[in-house]
Order: sequence, then C-alpha cells, then structure tokens
Amino acid sequence: MKLTALCVLALQIILFFVGTIVVLWGFAEVAKEGGGIVPGFGAIQLSRFIAFLAPYLALPISSLLTFIFYRKAKYGTSVWLPLTLIAIIFTTGQLYLKIVPDPIMENFGAHASPDPGFLVLPADAVPPDFKETKHHYTKSEYMINFTQLVSGKKVDLNIIESDVCQFETVGEEPVQKFTYLGITGEVYMYHHRRTQETSFNLLWLNPPKQRLAIYLSQSPVQEYSPEDLISILKSMRLSK
Repeated sequence: MKLTALCVLALQIILFFVGTIVVLWGFAEVAKEGGGIVPGFGAIQLSRFIAFLAPYLALPISSLLTFIFYRKAKYGTSVWLPLTLIAIIFTTGQLYLKIVPDPIMENFGAHASPDPGFLVLPADAVPPDFKETKHHYTKSEYMINFTQLVSGKKVDLNIIESDVCQFETVGEEPVQKFTYLGITGEVYMYHHRRTQETSFNLLWLNPPKQRLAIYLSQSPVQEYSPEDLISILKSMRLSK
C-alpha cells in the first residue's frame, strides 16, 4: 500500500503538470483565433469553464492530501481520500455542465425548428418554383434561403429575422413604404452597375424578434416588384 500511495502521489503531480501545459496551449489557441468571453455571457462562461476544469483544479489539493497522509503513514487514506475527492468534484462539475447549458450554443447554435416569436414562411406560401437551399434557426435568428433557375440564371429569395442583426441599406434606394400590423416598413432597390441587375430588399422592424429582411433578386425578365416582397411578409405566420 505504501508503494501504491507513492504512485498515486506521483501520478497526480504528473497529471497536474501535463494539464497545465494543455490548459496554457488551449488558452493560446483561443487567443490566436480571436476567441474569448462574449459580452453578456461572461459569468456563465466562466462558471462552466471552472466546472470543466474542476478535476484539474482539484489536483493540487488532492496531491497535498496524499502527501500529508503518506507522511503520517496512513497509506490507505492517502490513496482513497484524494481519489474520492477528485471523483466527487468531477461528477459535480459534469452535473453542472448538464444543468447549465452553454450560452453560446443555446443562443447561437442551430435549432431543429424556429423558436417561438419569429414570423415563419409556411411551406404552402413559398412562391412557385422556389426550392429551399438552406436554413439556420437559432434562439436569436430565423434564416431561410430559396432559389430557382430562370433561363439558366439563379434567382434568390432570402429571409432573415434576428433580434441582434443590424440590417444595412448602403447603396440601396428606397422605393416603397408600407404598413403591416401597425408597423411601417420599407422596400429598397439595388441596381448592380456591372450586371445591370435589380434586386429588392424589404425591411420590417418589429422588435424584439420580428426584425426581418426579405431579399429577392430578379429573374432575366424582371418579373418581381416590391409588392411581391410585401405579399411574402403578409403570408408569414407566427412560430409557436
């Protein structure tokens, strides 16, 4: 048992030094990629980080306990007490990680369906011949893209709704105002100088979640108008 206690002490010291190298390397990688604490989620991120590192942080204490009981010739205690302490701390940390979700994944990670509060375009309201190519649903965003081919040219219909996104209208010309559910919105037109193509962009801001933009590019025959985007908005239904 004396040899076992000595091996347990040595193993804890080695794991602590190896863990320190891994942690420092991890910090360096995060810093290199520009990562860090996200404003508004700092406290939860820090507590989850501590819970994740709990066994590593417990190693200095468990090593000290092993050393103290080893010096007192209580070899059995010097083995089971530190290991039990690490097991309890590890289990507690894992339970905390399960109970308290990652705020980044919870708010910005992909969900299977739109969260309640967003206006969602029903499948039967999608304009004819448009096919869904991409969607991304999070707690703070509803985004869905459709395309169709007209005379070999791809025509895009993109809808994005977000309570955090800032919509830009640089280079766009306002062409039509409208009111829906008591909220004034506006349709903008963008004319591409090189391709001579025209596209429309509808903005309707009804915070917090119903802040949306609908983008529709033109087919070669220039068949769409601002009214088409307004009709799409009015066909959207509240997600529950």
